[in-house]
Amino acid sequence: MAHLGRRVLAIGAGTWLLVTALLAAATGYGLLRALVLDGSLGTVLVVAIGAALALGYLSYRSGSQRLLSRLGATPLSTTAAPGVHASLDRLADRMAVDAPALYVARLGQPNAFALGRDTLVVDRSLLRLLGPAELEAILAHELAHLAGRDTLVQTLANSLLRTVTGLALVLFAPFVAVFGVACWGLSLLLGRPMRGAGSVASGPRRAAMRLLVGLVTGPTVALRAYSRRREYAADERAVDVLDDPLALARALRTIQRATEPGFGLFSWLFGDVERERSPLERTFATHPPTDDRIERVREAARTRGGSETGRGRIEVN
Repeated sequence: MAHLGRRVLAIGAGTWLLVTALLAAATGYGLLRALVLDGSLGTVLVVAIGAALALGYLSYRSGSQRLLSRLGATPLSTTAAPGVHASLDRLADRMAVDAPALYVARLGQPNAFALGRDTLVVDRSLLRLLGPAELEAILAHELAHLAGRDTLVQTLANSLLRTVTGLALVLFAPFVAVFGVACWGLSLLLGRPMRGAGSVASGPRRAAMRLLVGLVTGPTVALRAYSRRREYAADERAVDVLDDPLALARALRTIQRATEPGFGLFSWLFGDVERERSPLERTFATHPPTDDRIERVREAARTRGGSETGRGRIEVN
């Protein structure tokens, strides 16, 4: 009797789930069909994409000062570091761009990044850690990002892809949920497990979930892949304009040694070995592996006939 009672309850629950799923599917189909036939869907897409691009551009134009304020960044004056500004002016002239405003901040690790249209931010530790040629190489890399408008492209692409992803999820996710609920209901009605290989339409359900996950993660993966390509491109552009192309390889290695967990500045005792990234880490990384970048820089420098000559240190008042 207990078994029969559980079976009756399962059938009742399965019927309820199935009816709920069918009603939700019919409602969703009716709404989607109305949008498509009335032309509203196209209008929604156009408005959403236009708004995403506009908001992304506004963020690009207005976000620099807010970020500088949050970082506590201060301008690095010509008086405090004349050598740094001389390098920046020389590189800007070679790249045919306006010399950007230069800021210093305490970023927590040796780093530098391009910000907005005309701003470079350098961690204070880089001014002590790198020699003049190596620091100039880092500045050349960041100037290449400014010249290529990488920040603008990434900001607009991020805003656009997130908007498109949100719309796709709004349209697609309810149908995946309804399909899953319907399969659970049929599984209960047929006395089959609700999950696993023995459940109803387990293969299509897994495929639908993978597609849903792809909609969520796909834009991020695409943006990170683009970011890695732009890092390689900025390295190549820097090599083209530097008097000492291999200075960029030395700078990258020095920064790697200063930031690599467990080794720090003493990693030279253990050789130039970067921690191996997992496939997932590589997929979602914004920068390529440092070892790969260094090898590419060295190859480009060999083509130009660069040398591994050392340099002094930049002093900041």
